[in-house]
Amino acid sequence: MLLSLSIMAQKGVKTFGIQVKPLVPNSYFNFSGEQQTSPDGSLVSTWNPRPSLNFGMTIRMGFTKALSLETGINLLRRNYEVVSVDASQNIENTMRFTFVGYEIPIQGLVYVQLGKGWWMNGSAGFSLDMYPSSTFTAGSEQRGPVFYDFTVSTVRKSWIQTAIQVNYGFEYRSKKDGYFYLGASYHRPFTDIAISEVTYDYDLESTFNQILLNGNYFTVDFRYFFHEKAQR
Repeated sequence: MLLSLSIMAQKGVKTFGIQVKPLVPNSYFNFSGEQQTSPDGSLVSTWNPRPSLNFGMTIRMGFTKALSLETGINLLRRNYEVVSVDASQNIENTMRFTFVGYEIPIQGLVYVQLGKGWWMNGSAGFSLDMYPSSTFTAGSEQRGPVFYDFTVSTVRKSWIQTAIQVNYGFEYRSKKDGYFYLGASYHRPFTDIAISEVTYDYDLESTFNQILLNGNYFTVDFRYFFHEKAQR
């Protein structure tokens, strides 16, 4: 009877939550460093993802004993470090930039109860991703009277895109204090999100390197949902 009542208590629940999702660079999920060499072979540039952050709010709506729908809005700050090397001139430059986006995910969740108050869930769905602007960063290195100038321009391919998102995790449901959740997510846009280009100028010479940012990422998820009573 207690197990039945615990399950039934989730039906008809609409609750609001907050979440923090650190982005973890990982080569297995194609979220790792990429290297390019300039057309003339003089410049080698490496784009390295840095620890980044996705945070926002979530709304969960319970439809049946084991099925819910989640949506919300998140702010995503993708951080990168670009290292460029011109071995012939003994020049190395490092620049950092942040590419900002917003996400509106829509996911279906399926639950399995593991014990008193403990649940496991898996979810899958789509995300509407929006990119408000492009970014530009500049820097330089000096050797004697000569300046070696570098710029990184990251231009969005579209201001709005779609992506697929899957999630797996565990949560503890308190009768009075809400839900505490720990899990992991994988986010994969259907197309590349931006073009990032390094331009290198010195002594009336100029060259460049360019890559496409695919936007894939893996996160560790921390969520808290406020306690709400079921509604008929």
